Amino acid sequence: CSSIGYGSYRIDDQHPIHALSLEKALKSGCNLIDTSTNYTNGGSERCIGGLLDRLLKKEMKREDLVVVSKVGYVQGQNLDVVTIREQQERPYKDVVKYMDGCWHCIDPDFIVDQLEFSLARTGLKYIDVYLLHNPEYFFSDAVKNHVKTPLSELRKEFYHRIEKAFSILETLAVEGKIKHYGVSSNTFGSPEDDPEMTSLTEMWAAANRVVSNHHFGVIQLPLNLFESGPVLEKNNDGKSVLEKAQELNLGVLVN
Repeated sequence: CSSIGYGSYRIDDQHPIHALSLEKALKSGCNLIDTSTNYTNGGSERCIGGLLDRLLKKEMKREDLVVVSKVGYVQGQNLDVVTIREQQERPYKDVVKYMDGCWHCIDPDFIVDQLEFSLARTGLKYIDVYLLHNPEYFFSDAVKNHVKTPLSELRKEFYHRIEKAFSILETLAVEGKIKHYGVSSNTFGSPEDDPEMTSLTEMWAAANRVVSNHHFGVIQLPLNLFESGPVLEKNNDGKSVLEKAQELNLGVLVN
């Protein structure tokens, strides 16, 4: 993929200039598009889908594009869906109710449903890379609420949830609905003793517990002069997360 991607955090299908900016990026050599289920309440994926529907009929080939989307945030329409299911006594499991208007979930059933929404909004038959979107909300919620559970136990439960999510993502990859999966986390570069730190080493182990020839292929993290942890913090068996990703031959997206 291109070294620079098109981030679509604030684009939607209501402003034509957003689609025009994406079209210009694609025609200028950028072939990586990064979006998420919660960006502008689905408007980002709809904007991308509308443009690609036109371009793929005439000027571009699907296999030349790398489309990344993410799953995890429960906001806006997603929050309505989750709330209705709770009212109907068929709730998703392991929902993290972090704050009013912002919950989080990586329950397998939630992932399956969200991917269908993503495919419908983009009009694509598959997503190239599907990422768990900031699963560290599990830890953030525990910190915010002063949970007394030992950190070792919290981490055990966290990576159990990651493993369950990876298991369904493997199924979706085998079905051809995604090509690869991974994790987008803002705390990959945090110190090992940070209660919200996420470990690439532990995630890789979780993927291997699911199946040896897995489709875990990409991580995403912040990296800049201020957030330098992914380069400087030796938090993965004495290696930085970038060094560990290189060792494991993983793709890295910088957000």
